[in-house]
This record gives sequence, C-alpha cells and structure tokens, in this order.
Amino acid sequence: MINADKKRTLILEAATRRFAHFGLTKTTMAEIAKDLSFSKALLYYYFPDKNSLYAAVLEHVMRKTFQEIEAGLSAINDCEEAMMYMLDKRIAFITKYYTLLEYSMSAVQQMPDEMACVMGEAKDEEIELISAILRKGNGNGQLKVDDVAETAEIILYALVGMRFSVLSDIKGLLFPTKEEFDRILTLQKKMAIILLKGLRA
Repeated sequence: MINADKKRTLILEAATRRFAHFGLTKTTMAEIAKDLSFSKALLYYYFPDKNSLYAAVLEHVMRKTFQEIEAGLSAINDCEEAMMYMLDKRIAFITKYYTLLEYSMSAVQQMPDEMACVMGEAKDEEIELISAILRKGNGNGQLKVDDVAETAEIILYALVGMRFSVLSDIKGLLFPTKEEFDRILTLQKKMAIILLKGLRA
C-alpha cells in the first residue's frame, strides 16, 4: 500500500511531466490519473482542481531546483563564479520547464492567492541563495557587504528587472521565447559582475 505522502509525490511527478510537455490547458486530470492508474476521485482528493495541482507542481519543481542549486553553491568558494553558476541554473530551470512556466502568468490571474504564495516562497528562496553567496564573499574576504539580506534583495530585483526590460522590447509577449532567455542571461551575468565589483572588499 502506498502511503499518502508517496501518492502525492507520484501525482506531482506525473503532473509535472504532463504540464511540462503539453502545458496547462492541454492537460486533463483524467490523463494524469490514467498515467498513474489512479482514479480521478483519488486525484481530486489530493488536489481539488487542475489549477491547484498546477500551483503544487510549480512549487514542487522550484523546491527541487533550489535544493540542487544550494548543493552546487556549497562547493564554490569564488563569489563571482557562484553567481554565474546560480544564473546558469536559473535559465536551465526555465528552459527545462518552459512549457510549464509559460502558463504561470495566466495562473496568477486565475488563482491569485495560491500563486502569490508559491511566488513569494520562490522569491524568499532566491534571496537566501544570493545571501549565501554574499555571506561566503564576506567570509573569505572577497566582498564587504554590510546588510546581506537587503543587498541580496536588491540584486534579485535587478535580475528580475532585466527580464522585464527585455520583455518591454518584445511587443505583445508576456513570457520571453527560449532565444530571448539567452539574451537575458547574458545581460544578467554582465550586470551581476558589475554589482559584485561594487561590493568588493
């Protein structure tokens, strides 16, 4: 007998595969249930509708990615190298889950409370990753950052702002194309280097 936590994880993984391949609108709860040989009733027991499942999937893949980035950062001592690693992993995540993430804008409108919670947690996680890089830089003498949390938040806002600046150049698109993300990554890396140079000890 599979326990409740295991069933929930199996549902999230199956839904991730479906959403990542077909997107939110072209995926049905019936298809996810069939993939798992579960009843639709069981699926609805864990998730009341497709939107709540989507929010849970987004949270699931983000949490896994943040854990992988955190593990990778622990082995990097140079703060500039660490920042480049984090930015590469962010774009790799977006590329891997592009079809899944493409619907996040419409999902925010359809379920503002659930998505606000997911996005809020993601923001806190990213600030903590950047803070860890800055703390390491302070510790090994590369950087001199007085308020790590505030500086990390400023860096994150600058990185996100870069994406929206590029988006403003793309008429009618809410979500960049995969090619545009390459341009965003290049610009983000250049900006991160400039910011880190300004924080040198």
